[in-house]
Amino acid sequence: MNRKAVSAKRSNPHGPRPRLTLDISPSLKRRIKIAAASHEMPVSAYVTRLLDRAVPPGRALNRAADGSISSGALRRFAGLRAEQRAPFLED
Repeated sequence: MNRKAVSAKRSNPHGPRPRLTLDISPSLKRRIKIAAASHEMPVSAYVTRLLDRAVPPGRALNRAADGSISSGALRRFAGLRAEQRAPFLED
């Protein structure tokens, strides 16, 4: 087992956590690293804290038996999209 795997096991005694991969610009990566260092936190802990604050726990998504999403959920999604400052590049 390599050092990274051993370190991950020690830091998370409750088992493996899902990973999230993002494509970001080099300048954003630099800004995140600087901000994390200024808070004396590892980048992963800093980003996790930011995401936890930005994405509060919400209601569970209710799907119909056929797997479709309810019109109420679609209205919520439309409202969230309207609140965005700028559209995602993928939109």
